[in-house]
Amino acid sequence: MNLPSEVAATTSQYLELIDKALPDQVVGLYLTGSIPLDDFRPGRSDIDGVVVVAEPLKDAEAAREVHAQLPDKPAFDVTYLTADDLASPPDASKPVVFTLDGVFKEAPSGGPVNPVLWSDLARQSLAVRTAPGLVVLDDHEALVEFTRRNLESFWTSQYDQLEAWASSAPEDEVVTDWVMPWVVLGVPRLHALLATGKIVSKTGAGEHALTTFPEWSNLITRCLQHRAGHPITFTTTDAKAAIPFGRKVITNALAL
Repeated sequence: MNLPSEVAATTSQYLELIDKALPDQVVGLYLTGSIPLDDFRPGRSDIDGVVVVAEPLKDAEAAREVHAQLPDKPAFDVTYLTADDLASPPDASKPVVFTLDGVFKEAPSGGPVNPVLWSDLARQSLAVRTAPGLVVLDDHEALVEFTRRNLESFWTSQYDQLEAWASSAPEDEVVTDWVMPWVVLGVPRLHALLATGKIVSKTGAGEHALTTFPEWSNLITRCLQHRAGHPITFTTTDAKAAIPFGRKVITNALAL
């Protein structure tokens, strides 16, 4: 697969800088998310991935300085992990270094360390630099359990918050353009995983939702059009339509 030009430029710059700052430490760079799924959308998508390091990152400041030199957009969002980390179940109790929305972070625990990242890496990542002999644990049962918990906690609360906001907002109030596609395409990704066993892209999730929940086809189609780069305006009316949609997707997914 040919990398989009901005992805190729950022990853090339990153490897050049990190190899100077931390020689022989970055043994692998793998892209996950939209890029290997051929769903990268310029201006909409981030560069997601995993940096495989020879040992736990001791000089985080040097890595921070490297990330500060990278372009702001698309955000370069990676997690630093060792081969031993990836060969074992995700351990969210360990310290982790990662970037989120391009911002460098050091967390005492958690971060993006979860079965989704492991399975995404194992199943459909794209190697920019290949780590010799890398074996990534892909525990489908753990992935399913994590997905169900995510639906029950995180996504249910997101729809609660959306409903609380929409209940008092004017019908024609414009919603920030990324919010509706994120809400409408995010939950069907999890539904698709539970229904098919596959990790799909946001566009794939929308296509899955069109088939599975056709009564919301107008809203889903407009979110897909936005993702494809078309100028779509969303209002409170759309948010109110998204709430029963999201709740139905969650209920249906948890019954699978």
